[in-house]
Amino acid sequence: MVSGQPADALKPAGSHGNGRSSWRGGGVNVAHQGLLENGGMMTRCLASVSILLLFASLLVAQEKTNCDLEVRVRTTDERNISTPVEVQVLSPQGVVAKVQVVGGEPAHFQVASGRTYRLAASGSGFETVTTNYFNINALENEHQETIHVKPDQNQPGESSPPGSSVSVSEMSIPRKAGAEMKKGLDAYSKGDMQKASTEFEKAVAEYPHYARAYQMLGVIAIKQSDRARARDLFSRSNQADATFVPAYVDLARMDLQEQQYADAESLLTKAISLDPSSPEAVALLATTEFANKEYEKALADVERTHALRGHEQFAEVHVMAGKVLRMQNRPEAAIAQFQLFLKEKPDSPENESVRQAIATLQAARHP
Repeated sequence: MVSGQPADALKPAGSHGNGRSSWRGGGVNVAHQGLLENGGMMTRCLASVSILLLFASLLVAQEKTNCDLEVRVRTTDERNISTPVEVQVLSPQGVVAKVQVVGGEPAHFQVASGRTYRLAASGSGFETVTTNYFNINALENEHQETIHVKPDQNQPGESSPPGSSVSVSEMSIPRKAGAEMKKGLDAYSKGDMQKASTEFEKAVAEYPHYARAYQMLGVIAIKQSDRARARDLFSRSNQADATFVPAYVDLARMDLQEQQYADAESLLTKAISLDPSSPEAVALLATTEFANKEYEKALADVERTHALRGHEQFAEVHVMAGKVLRMQNRPEAAIAQFQLFLKEKPDSPENESVRQAIATLQAARHP
């Protein structure tokens, strides 16, 4: 017993003389008990455990906390991009979010901290780029990244593509309509669909030929499961500007989902005629052909997709091609397609099943 103190003063809080403690006071009372039992050794051990548990719980809590990720797209000489840009946030499991921004405006995303991401940027006039993975610290609630892009230099003797994802009507957008579009895209990237819709409607009111504004309203309608309204808005987008490719692709995707394969193929053929360099349109055409059992056409368009810049975002077409080739009893070609998928999507959750498919084909080849 410590001299000068009553016996009760040495009992942990809540003790009733039976050796049990209510553990009130957390690490303080635990440490006090350890001092009595092991001359301080248990004090240090249990205090360390308490700190570790506290820190671990803090990290778990922080992982669930949204972080405001701001992404800017600039040229390699630090100039702003003047045309519309699509920015994607990618995790090892796939696409987390994507948004279109206009001009030099930053893209904003709400993401979980304590995780790893990478970014992709695509648009007209510059090469599609995918960044390396970066980590957002568990304690961050704001994070900034910059994507640097290079001008898209055509091969000598080649002409520029006859179309692009930039609407012809956007070349003469009134300043106020453009400002409303930027507000809408910012709200959309933050998940505020109501505000985004309001701003896109204002953009259309200011400029009735704003094809991208109609298209974004259609995208929101899809998110709200209002397919009839979405189809009408995508159609109005093309009526506003018959050269605006994204609306053709969106309508074709709806037709594919509704098994209207001929209509989907017609829309995608039109989109590709406007922008032959669009890997999304060609990949979706291959998928439609596969669904319609036009296997040779599908295989040809998978190869066409693979030849385009930015094709890695649509690597799933290689899995589709591998399945067709396996069905056609062409194991070597099927293995090659599966391996391309693993190379282009090394972090996909589908990788294990694809590896199993390769192993099965290899085992059958060498019984």
